[in-house]
Parts: sequence; C-alpha cells; structure tokens
Amino acid sequence: MKSFKEIFSFFMKKKEVPEVQQKERKDHSLDRFICAQEKVYERALGEVKNGKVVSRWMWYVFPQLKGEDKNNNSIYYGLDNIEEARAYLAHPILGERLREITTLVLQSEKSVDEIFDSENVVKLRSCMKLFNQFAEDDIFAKMLNRCNDKRISSVIDDTKCEICLLGAIAGDMIGSVYEFFPHKNTDFPLFNEYSDYTDDTVMTVANAEWLLVGDNLYEILKDYGRRYPSAGYASLFKEWLKSDDAQPYNSWGNGSAMRVSPIGWAFETLDETLDFAKKSAEITHNHPEGIKGAQATAACIFMARKGNSKQEIKEYIEETFGYNLSRTCDEIRPTYLFDGSCQGTVPESIIAFLESTDFESAIRLTVSLGGDADTMGAITGAIAEAYYGGVPEYIKVEVLQRLPNEFISVIDRFCQEFIER
Repeated sequence: MKSFKEIFSFFMKKKEVPEVQQKERKDHSLDRFICAQEKVYERALGEVKNGKVVSRWMWYVFPQLKGEDKNNNSIYYGLDNIEEARAYLAHPILGERLREITTLVLQSEKSVDEIFDSENVVKLRSCMKLFNQFAEDDIFAKMLNRCNDKRISSVIDDTKCEICLLGAIAGDMIGSVYEFFPHKNTDFPLFNEYSDYTDDTVMTVANAEWLLVGDNLYEILKDYGRRYPSAGYASLFKEWLKSDDAQPYNSWGNGSAMRVSPIGWAFETLDETLDFAKKSAEITHNHPEGIKGAQATAACIFMARKGNSKQEIKEYIEETFGYNLSRTCDEIRPTYLFDGSCQGTVPESIIAFLESTDFESAIRLTVSLGGDADTMGAITGAIAEAYYGGVPEYIKVEVLQRLPNEFISVIDRFCQEFIER
C-alpha cells in the first residue's frame, strides 16, 4: 500500500498543466498514422527483428487511447475512443501492420524488456490492452502475457482463477486510488502505479482460506491481518486484530460485505450461502446491518452465477433485505459522499451492477459515485464477475501482477475446489 502522502502527490502531479503546448490536430482521420509510418515502419520492423528498439515510433505504431500520457505525441496520435481503435484495427494497412509487428515481437527469442525500454513497455501494454478488448483472435492477449513476467503468464495459463474471486479483487485495486480522491464520472484510468490491493483483498483471501480448510475463522482473519498489517484496515477492525479478544464489536461497517465473495461461489443453495455469509460477518460485524450487508452481497453473487436475471436479483434483494434499488447512479452521484456503513454502500454497489453492461462498466459506475471506492469496487466487482462470467483478460493481467504469490495460490485452490467441483 502506498501512503496517503504518496497518493496525494501523484494526483497533484496529474493535475499540473504540461509545460509543452499541445500540438494542434486538425486532421482526425487515420491518415495521420499512415503518414507517420510511411518512412519508419520498415525501420521499426528491423529494430524488432534485431531485438532492440532505438527509434521513437511507438506512439503511431503501437497506438493507445488519448490521455494515456500528457506529451504531444500522446495527444496527437492518441486514439479518440474505442470506435476509432476499432477502425484502426479494421484498416487494411494499419490493422495488418499492427498484427505483423506484434507477431514479430511474439516470435522474438528476446524478452519484451530486452527489446523495449521500460517506458515503451508501458506503451506496448496499453496498446495491447486496448485492442484485446475487441479483437476476434488472441494475438493481443498473448502479447499481454509476454509483457508480464513468467510467473503471471504461468498463472494465466494454468489457473482457474479467471472465473472466480478476481472480480472483488479487481474492484478493490481499481477503487484503491479513488477512496480519498472521489471521481464523479466514469472516465478514469483503471490502473496506475499506485493501484494496489487493500484490506478488502486480504480479508477476501482469508475467507477463501477458511472455506478451504474449515479451521477457525477468527484465527484465520487474525493471522492474515497480522501478516499484512499495512493494508488499510478500519480503526475498529485494526484494534480487533491487535487484541487477543475473540468477541465481535457490533459493527455495521461494510467490511463484512467486502470480504464475503468466496461464500457466494462456494455453495449450491441460497440457504447455505446466507447461513455462511452470516457466520463470516458476525465474527466481527455482528450488528444486524453488518450481517444483512454480507448476506445481500453473497446472495447477489449466488444468484448471478446461477443465471438469475438482474430483475430477479433486484426483486429478491429488495424484498428480503429492504434495500431501495430503484434509484439510478445519476440520481445518487450528485449528493453521495464517503460512507463506511453496509446500509450506505451495499445498495449503491448493487445498483451500479444493475446498471452496468459489462464488468468494466460496473466498476466504472461504482467508482464514479464518489464513495468508499475500493470497498464498493469489491462488492460490485464480485457480483459483476459472477453475472458476466469472469473478469476481462486485460484487467486480470493487471490484477495478478499486483498480488502476492500466496494469494494467487489460495484463489487457484479455491476455484479448483469449488468451481471445478
């Protein structure tokens, strides 16, 4: 976890006005890429074949969305939106060249870090993530794997963790940098250098461990919390971790909901799911609202993975738990502030899922409300993952490279035990 001061400094730098004036771009067509590549594309191919990029052509050979950086090339050659990126890939010259040079990198005996410097690796990964969203083949997904270390590539190839638990963790990581810096719209970078797992992830993995081994949940939560002491725990939970007292502290905080996602995956009946969600919550959060928040979240995950419609999920949660899910994100957003309670975050997180069209839009909607962004991301992400059938590859890669090996191992064992079964 980065300190508050580090995160604050990062965002202040992001707000600074660039010293270099933005290059005016009158031509919004793809011709700007054709012109730029005309004299350098063959050189680019040669440098990749030789195993070392030494010229400055990344911006218009491996393009990214506008806004990934603030220099002139990023602004001028940045793709305006997904539609322009689709047009780029479909272009008979530009699309073919992008696939050709990507294939050449994949075939190289040298690693990505040997071919490109660290700054260009970042550009390459951004480009691959962009086009992988809608490409009909897996060439860009393979390149994303190549851009990460062997540990991550091996995990992606071998584990089942793409189908469970990563939704909550992805939401936690994406929301982590916006908890103290509310962002009241859906246009924001999903990941940056400060995106990291927090207590939401630590306790989610602890819950998964509990379901795997069947030991005392009290001891498992204490063990994980004490081994990862800097994950950003709430004050009361932090005191509970430090003490030798096994008693709960009557909390209605959203910590019970943020960690409950493994329970939504582990059982074959809704009654079992609700029962274990209660057990998971009441070890610390034994207030009725704390228990209700955990049960409602787990029920959403269970129903989503079982194929229930959004309307069915909405009606069940409203009738069973009394949450008002008939509001919209646009209605909530203007006056919504940080709220650490179950009753003030779980309904809003579910609403963000209900309005979403895919996993990414669900996370963007919940973060855009401007509340407890990491925890709401974990709640929304867990439900969205179950409903949409997983986490997108480009998000999964970002998540896995930020997780400790221990967490990945637990997630993998959990998915093999409960999902394959």
